[in-house]
Amino acid sequence: LKNAEQITGIGRGIAFQLVENFGLINRRDIAEEMKSLDQEGRAALRRLGVRFGAYHVFVPALIKPAPAGLVTLLWALRSDGKDKPGFGDVVHALASGRTSVVIDPTFDKAFYKLAGYRNLGRRAVRVDILERLADLIRPATNWKPGLGQRPDGAYDGQSFMVTPPMM
Repeated sequence: LKNAEQITGIGRGIAFQLVENFGLINRRDIAEEMKSLDQEGRAALRRLGVRFGAYHVFVPALIKPAPAGLVTLLWALRSDGKDKPGFGDVVHALASGRTSVVIDPTFDKAFYKLAGYRNLGRRAVRVDILERLADLIRPATNWKPGLGQRPDGAYDGQSFMVTPPMM
């Protein structure tokens, strides 16, 4: 992303922010840039592995255990964080296949983000799982009775029922 010549303008700015944030940005933090990003810019970033979710812009390849471990190590070296509580522990949870973990309050919160997790209350949930869940819930909450076929999980157009794919 850092040296991608095919990315120009606002797309280059978003790519720079992704590099600076180790491949994960909360979409609301770049809302203005996202509004201005044209389809060509989005396509160029997608070709380089960027995913545009409803709540995050991220590089899925970086939330796999080996890359997340390297990202965590690089951050720790840059931020003098190798001795901070949680170094390596969160990546270990990711490597074990955990899609969510209970947040350990003694751990540096940065380690969760570096491993691709989003802190939500007492749990940290992988951002790709959050995006997948949002994609399943959105049609269920947007459906209105009498307007087409009821999507899985749709209840009354304001709430939804949990379906097996959401679990």
